[in-house]
Amino acid sequence: MQTRLLTPFLAGLLLAPIACGDDKGGSTGSESDGSTSSSPTTGQTPTTSTTADPSGTTTDEPTPTTTTDPNPTTSTSDGSSTGDPVGCQAPADGADEDADGVANMADNCRCDANPNQLDFDGNAVGNVCDVPLKFTIADGVPPDFNKLDTTAEAEKTLKCNFPVSLIIVNGDVQVTLDDVGTAKVYAAKLNFADTPELTCDLTLLKVKLKIQQFYADGQDAFAAGFPFTIPDHDSGTITGQMDIPQNILISGILNVTESSNPDLAMPGENPLEMVPGAFPAGLASVVNKGEQVSMVFDDSDSIVFMQTTMSGINIKLTGLKGTLRLKK
Repeated sequence: MQTRLLTPFLAGLLLAPIACGDDKGGSTGSESDGSTSSSPTTGQTPTTSTTADPSGTTTDEPTPTTTTDPNPTTSTSDGSSTGDPVGCQAPADGADEDADGVANMADNCRCDANPNQLDFDGNAVGNVCDVPLKFTIADGVPPDFNKLDTTAEAEKTLKCNFPVSLIIVNGDVQVTLDDVGTAKVYAAKLNFADTPELTCDLTLLKVKLKIQQFYADGQDAFAAGFPFTIPDHDSGTITGQMDIPQNILISGILNVTESSNPDLAMPGENPLEMVPGAFPAGLASVVNKGEQVSMVFDDSDSIVFMQTTMSGINIKLTGLKGTLRLKK
């Protein structure tokens, strides 16, 4: 970060430094919000106005002055503010605090270098300073969207394979973008509907079961990423193949509702608690300048998760196919 050397004389002519916003919420008390201040601007001689005193005398009072930051922070819908990290102090002047070739007065991220000034969502805050794009609402209905197909394998002495469709009801998927051409994805949470009753029908065993209260928590924030081109970015759509699978933790209940042989599969609930797993690398896209995110999975072989329940049932999900789509 570039250090600016100013003489006391020049410093007195500049506006008082204005704190850059916090990218995780809350603006500092030193930020200008465009309201009128009762104190004169630093380095200026206050003008006075004459007001009447109830006693009949007159008093001189300072005339309020208004200071406006040409590059203010931007409030998000959840009340947090976008902008440079806490601790950044950079006035809207002709200096270049982050040495990226863009003067502070025009820089949409004054304290972190971003020479391209990329601003995907168009909120006047550069990608590298902005809070992550966050998507929580299921957008589109099965089977075209938010239906992820996998294959379950349940085993306890006998092994049974059966198809499972996981229906996404809501979630928390976040995306960050840099100033060069890489986006990072974080599936922080996905909630799935309870499955209908599933049947495992073997010669010596017939079992009916449901997967209930099933959800996935992200384990590694923003570890998976995908590339984008600047022309695509500027048009409001980025798309790319994720570079690695996304590690997750699975929780839920495997509920055996009916069994022809209780010795092999006893009816009852079998909890799945924080089971390590992974979503396969898929094709990710963010469209409409950050209004919608999609992840397309087309994998037949990777293991989503596997665990042995307390009652001795080995459960495994293999492969994942379908399109996850969420909006803000």
